[in-house]
Amino acid sequence: MMTDDKEAPRDYIFGELNQPQNAALWVKERLSGVRHLSRKVPLAPKPGDSVILKVTTDAGQAADAVFVWFTTDDWQTTREMQFAKTRLTWNSIAWTYVQEWQAALPPQSEGVMLRYKIGAKTDHVESVTYSDNQAQSFDEATHYSIWYGGECNPDWAKKAVVYQVFGDRFNPGKGKDWTQTSDICQPFGGTLTGVIEKLPYIKDMGFNAIWLTPIFASPTHHGYDISDYFQINPRFGTLEEFKQLISEAHRLEIRVILDFVANHCSNEHPYFVDALENENSEYRDWFVWKKWPQYESFFDVGTMPKINLAYGSPAREHLLSAVQYWLDLGVDGYRLDYAYGPEHDFWVDFRRTCVIANPDIWTFGELVLPADVQASYSDSLGGALDFLLCQALRSTFSAGTWTLSKFAGFLDSHFRYFPEGYSLPGFIDNHDMDRFYTIANEDLRRLRLALLILYLLPGPPIVYYGTEMPLSQNRLLHDGGGLGFDEARLEMDWQSEGSFEIRGYLRQLAEIRSKYVFEARNPWQVLALDEDQGILVLATEGEKEQLIINCSDLPRSVSFPVSNEEGEYLDLISGEGYRVSDRQLALSLPPISGIILSRQ
Repeated sequence: MMTDDKEAPRDYIFGELNQPQNAALWVKERLSGVRHLSRKVPLAPKPGDSVILKVTTDAGQAADAVFVWFTTDDWQTTREMQFAKTRLTWNSIAWTYVQEWQAALPPQSEGVMLRYKIGAKTDHVESVTYSDNQAQSFDEATHYSIWYGGECNPDWAKKAVVYQVFGDRFNPGKGKDWTQTSDICQPFGGTLTGVIEKLPYIKDMGFNAIWLTPIFASPTHHGYDISDYFQINPRFGTLEEFKQLISEAHRLEIRVILDFVANHCSNEHPYFVDALENENSEYRDWFVWKKWPQYESFFDVGTMPKINLAYGSPAREHLLSAVQYWLDLGVDGYRLDYAYGPEHDFWVDFRRTCVIANPDIWTFGELVLPADVQASYSDSLGGALDFLLCQALRSTFSAGTWTLSKFAGFLDSHFRYFPEGYSLPGFIDNHDMDRFYTIANEDLRRLRLALLILYLLPGPPIVYYGTEMPLSQNRLLHDGGGLGFDEARLEMDWQSEGSFEIRGYLRQLAEIRSKYVFEARNPWQVLALDEDQGILVLATEGEKEQLIINCSDLPRSVSFPVSNEEGEYLDLISGEGYRVSDRQLALSLPPISGIILSRQ
């Protein structure tokens, strides 16, 4: 395991998108031509709302008029409405004038599915340029939808504490050994019965939900290239064993969240094999072709062909029927891989399918993108994995590239930015990035501190399997000698379960989270900050709870004012009490540590 390199490695949470030069290209691209990008007010319309649609055109477009065409009966009839010009602005990154437009859709009643397309016209030119994909024909234009249906999130999602299980690396099951552990790119032998066996163990740590990485038929150990959406991967087990997992999890009051990949499938999917071998295949329209037999794929990975999920496509109906199939078997939620891939319109249909099948469903997408893009999915997904918080926690408490001031400023803005009710499940690592413990140079103190903060924030916390050991890596993902993502997917060592170092700590954090309410959009306010000393003190409303953080490598004595003249605060981790004296609270913190206090 890594212990000798004391310099924190560079993190690639957003790839290179958050680098200034790449962010500038991103902004420039999103301002070119006609752009709607699902921008509207409100972002998640409800029945009876008038919805304001927003569009931009750049100076190169020379648009004289922008129109929206919409339908509430799946294009049997169509209405047309013209946009009005609003602000004209200059954008130096794109080096162009940007014209803003808006139009108001009429209110709709509950249950209505409104579909629309947007296009710009220029005087003396017959063609129309349609928004986002810049198509020149109505049939090829980007589809948008608004479903005036049920809520995106159930109440249980707000109280969820999620354990992420990477199926192949978690547990082979009683009496079984790993099939092999020498080649991290090949299957290790984790099974569904292995998960069932460890449900009490997961429950004991305070988790009330599990997220299973893909368990569907697939040629790979990771399963993110599905070859049959209706079958369990035989390496994991049988449908009966899956039903047993659902039943046993629910008996223990643990919800089950499946990882679902809609954007692409495996090149071994029989429909794709047929479409690739036969130009006239009935499945040809199920996939996206450059020019047959050349096809689009996920980040140009040829083994993951892109599925055609456009409005009206048979592939869309097939995947939605698969979604409903697993919901009917008792699945409680979906984590949605690469949610940015399919058109936004697909996810609106997805949401309607889910909510009709199970109004208690929780869905959240993998959107490794800026905050405004994540927020734009609030009408179609219940939420988005909080990659921005993940970046903040890792940058502040492992890499040390953020100051405490920057972290505090981030917390002050972050949760207030997103629409009310939009779920932001937080995490410090997952299967696609270096483990927090590894990039923190295997400093257990930093891991404990990051987890403490994660559990005290509004978003439901997600903990990656093995964190409780804590599990590390042999190499970094992006090192020259590394083998990619699988470096962060090593197997659990159940022989040493008795020595797992922070299993009890996670149980404590879950108990604190369940007892104290931190669901407010911005529960923590800065009470004291000393950058030089590495001290940050945060407090909830009325200073009922206080979070004190020491980020320095030295023990610190901390004293700060509180509003109440007297009383006692209790350390919710250690049980130690601290008395208020003359409106001051004084205590000592070990290096790289944090405590959560509650006023008694």
